[in-house]
Parts: sequence; structure tokens; C-alpha cells
Amino acid sequence: MEMVQIGTTGRPHGTRGELSLFVDEAYEDDLVVVKAVLIGEPPIPYFVERFRQGGKLTVKLENFDTREQVALLSNKPLLLPADQVSEVTEVEDTPWDAILGYTIEADGYPPLGPIEDIMDLPEHYLAEVTYEGKTVYIPLHENLVVGVREADSVLVMELPLGLLELNA
Repeated sequence: MEMVQIGTTGRPHGTRGELSLFVDEAYEDDLVVVKAVLIGEPPIPYFVERFRQGGKLTVKLENFDTREQVALLSNKPLLLPADQVSEVTEVEDTPWDAILGYTIEADGYPPLGPIEDIMDLPEHYLAEVTYEGKTVYIPLHENLVVGVREADSVLVMELPLGLLELNA
């Protein structure tokens, strides 16, 4: 059976076993009507209790009732069988898509991340992370990126001091 990766899982959301999902827009409508999702590599099916939309898309899986249980499913591929997607489209990638889920390290800052989304603005890209409960946008510019440590999923950056205060 052919599978289509429609996005990735994020971190646990709340304390009752909900999981954040990062789904390509083209597949959101297909996802919210399914009874089961496939997570991980190799894909393992999980039955859906409910989806919740409102700023963030989250899923409550059957028999997952705590934050700790769903934490094991964080940052994994999210797939659907090809026959459950209405249209298999090529989603336009940004040059930064490979760092989704990475943590940002920069001198003078705590670890920031994981990177939840990449915003494509006309002049540049922004990494979206949650810091102290707030959404923060970090500019992704080649002059600010020092390196990428793929082994531990870290983006090393040189950021100007006070950046988190600007986002507050």
C-alpha cells in the first residue's frame, strides 16, 4: 500500500494525551475525517479519538491519556494511505524544511525549539518556535547560521542579543 507523508507530529499538547500535528495545508481536510493515522517509520496505525483545530491542530489518540504517553510519538512522520488523500500534490518546499523539529542553539540564549514551522516571507524565512509559552520567530538567514548538527538535530546560530524581547 502506498503511503503519503502529510506532515509530522509535534510535542504533547496539554496534560490529557493530546499531540500537536504539523500538517501540510493540502492534506488537512483529508486528515480530520480519518479514523486512524499512521505515525513513525515504519508506520504504525493509531486510532483517533478526536481532532481539535484552533490555532494549532492537535489529535487525541485512543488509549493515550497522558502527556508522557504521547511524548513517545513526538517528531515523527505522519502518514496516510494514498487512497485516503483526495489529491497527492507536491508541496513546495522551502530550503529550510529539513530543519523542522530541530533545536536552535545560540550564545547568550537558552536552547530554542523545536522548530515548529517555517514562515516564507517575501524577503526571508522565519523559524517558528515556542518559548516560555509564546510563539517566537527567529530569522533564518545564511549570515546568522553557523552550522547544522544533524546527529542531535541542532541548528547553531549567531543571534543578536535581545531577540527574544522583540518577540515578546
